[in-house]
Amino acid sequence: MKMHNKMKCRRVERLQKKGSKGYVYTLEVMLAVSLIFVTLILVFSSSPEEPETNLAIMKQNGYDALFYLDMTGDLRNAVARGAVSEIDANLTGILPQNIRFDTNVCTTSCNSTELPSNSTVVTVDYYIGGYRSEYVGKKVRLWMWRKF
Repeated sequence: MKMHNKMKCRRVERLQKKGSKGYVYTLEVMLAVSLIFVTLILVFSSSPEEPETNLAIMKQNGYDALFYLDMTGDLRNAVARGAVSEIDANLTGILPQNIRFDTNVCTTSCNSTELPSNSTVVTVDYYIGGYRSEYVGKKVRLWMWRKF
């Protein structure tokens, strides 16, 4: 009987040890699942940054406006004569009202004194090779920014 009680006590001790190991294992699993869940929430909860499509659209609008003036012949004529104010007047009617701009006709480097320091400025270069079988070799630089 004594032997039987000793064996019974050992079984109870083993079960208690196994039971405590089971609790520790369960806690480890719960901790791991919680960490994975928190990591997933942190990774996927932040919204992705929006690309600056407005700047690309503004640049495309500027190029399209210069291309249109070139196709009508007004741009090449104005560049050949150096009439920047005429180019500005034509672009005012074509570009959207919420865009301000400045233009310059140059051969290598173009400068503008009217550029704002507190806005993002988009630059478009449009090259003119010739006008009426005469070599012109100039570029029209168009700076654009949004009105506030």
